[in-house]
Amino acid sequence: MKSVLLLIPVVLLSGCANFQRSTGSGYSDSTTQYSSDSRSGDSNYLDRDTRKTAYEMGKDPTSLTSRDIEDIRNRQKVRELERALGSKKEREQYSKILPWLKNDEEKIQFLSIPSIEGRQQWINRNEIWSRSQAPQQEMRDLVETQDIAVGMPQEYVRRSWGEPLAVEVSGNPIYKNERWKYQRHVSTSSGFRQETRFVYFEGGRVVGWETE
Repeated sequence: MKSVLLLIPVVLLSGCANFQRSTGSGYSDSTTQYSSDSRSGDSNYLDRDTRKTAYEMGKDPTSLTSRDIEDIRNRQKVRELERALGSKKEREQYSKILPWLKNDEEKIQFLSIPSIEGRQQWINRNEIWSRSQAPQQEMRDLVETQDIAVGMPQEYVRRSWGEPLAVEVSGNPIYKNERWKYQRHVSTSSGFRQETRFVYFEGGRVVGWETE
């Protein structure tokens, strides 16, 4: 029997249910075209790729708000900028900081800078690396209780659950869209049993998990 986590925009949660992956980051590579028509929130006037992006971001294309449209535009802009990374060194630099970027707006800021040196200055100015040393209290609590949550960076999953038994990568590895496999022994009314868990990441952060 499987249980799967629901993708929702909060950090702490419990239980498992269905979840969805966001668009483009290795699982999809489509480019969305947007209409300036004021009816753009109406699914009847959304093009196919926009509707697909909405679904993959966990949004209902029949009731998009102006904020939803902005989120979709930002996601597509990120994918456009990611595809424009021209060298291995640029891709490696981006891949290293990706789990520590808070949102698509930060990714756009970083990727819009036209040089590696300029991007490194942005990293230093915004103290990106300090984020890995100073997790939120919720993250520290999760690690202490050997638990995980949506939005958790890969590094903290390792601290909480250890190294995975296997790692599968979807799409371009720089996007850090991965599935990690764990096996754990859990206590039940009839004794201990082995449980297999899969943790799903996008951009180096947890988006869901399932248990077998």
